Amino acid sequence: MRHFRIIWRPEVNGSAAVKQCCARIRPTDDQQECPRSLVDRLDVFLAQELNTPVLDELYPRLWLVARKSGTSIDALHEQKLKGREVVPVENPQLHLVWHRDKFYIKPLPECLLNHDFWTGHLSSHGTNKRSVALGFVRSYAHLIKHRSDFALVHVHHLIPETVTWNAWCQFIQHFRHCEDTQVAKRYHYGQLCLSRLNWAVRLFQPPCAKTIWFYDVPYWSTYLQRISAPLIFGFASISLVLSSMQVILSISTDEMTLGAVGLVWTLLLVIPIAVLFWQVSWGFKNRKQVTSI
Repeated sequence: MRHFRIIWRPEVNGSAAVKQCCARIRPTDDQQECPRSLVDRLDVFLAQELNTPVLDELYPRLWLVARKSGTSIDALHEQKLKGREVVPVENPQLHLVWHRDKFYIKPLPECLLNHDFWTGHLSSHGTNKRSVALGFVRSYAHLIKHRSDFALVHVHHLIPETVTWNAWCQFIQHFRHCEDTQVAKRYHYGQLCLSRLNWAVRLFQPPCAKTIWFYDVPYWSTYLQRISAPLIFGFASISLVLSSMQVILSISTDEMTLGAVGLVWTLLLVIPIAVLFWQVSWGFKNRKQVTSI
């Protein structure tokens, strides 16, 4: 909260600050008037609150595990319809990530609701910190589309309670029209599946990843529970292949037909290759070409 006292004008409450954010953001020279030490502290604060280094390194390959669309974000009431529980998190890399019946959302930092903060510290167009902040706030434009979504936001304390529905609508309307070229690359994608991100981290091993998992390192019991289904499937597949081979070996060489040989090749090669081809083609189908920043 120390940072908020620096950037939040004491005579302006939360709702009034949201209304001021409706004004068009223009580059100013205010940042040059700030002490350099203050700018450095704010940069560190923004990096801790908004940066997603692992996802940034995975960006060239994210299309393999997710749909490349910044609008692919279900509103909060739709998350409820899908049986997902909204879980507030402080880790920005988990923002818009879902896993089974949970959907993780990072609360909106209060400083991003302050007009003076945008004009004084995020006014430089094309900078990384500005594009990350724009993408983060734009994600809230998709999360909160209706009054019911706004009510859920207050239940989970994702935005300050002093912000009203009318003030929010005026504030967020400018961020709804942000293009992908204006936001960070992470926000070229919407919500992401945690299990697919875990596979992406294990396969591509981005330098910023500290473990082979995107976020959590499971307990052995959880790990065994997750791999039990693949192990059973693998055991059943191997048993089927061995049974087929026994049937083929029981047939004399003279009776061996081309169909039997084809069956073996189908079981051993064609089916796995078909599954792999289907997965890759799904990724290409959902890949969206956008202009590079």
